[in-house]
Amino acid sequence: MIRPELADFIALGKLPSEDDDGPDEALEAAIDHAADLLDRIARPVSDEEAHALAECFGEDECFGVGWVLLHLIETAPHAREDQPEAARRWREGLTS
Repeated sequence: MIRPELADFIALGKLPSEDDDGPDEALEAAIDHAADLLDRIARPVSDEEAHALAECFGEDECFGVGWVLLHLIETAPHAREDQPEAARRWREGLTS
């Protein structure tokens, strides 16, 4: 079962890209909103929640919000042995 505060974050979809061509104010507001929702999530998350959260990674670091998301996912009990594939791909994509 996914907690409501996680469902709120997941409902946002993928994190916006740093290269978004939209108005700067809209991008800043979207990033601030995503970061605020992440801050409201109590740690640790469950394995199920970690897998759902991993689908929210965007194309880049999203001004650091992507890393906050990754560290949240890593609080799941089995994150080391069973890291969500989307989280692994995101991290590997940034380092390659």
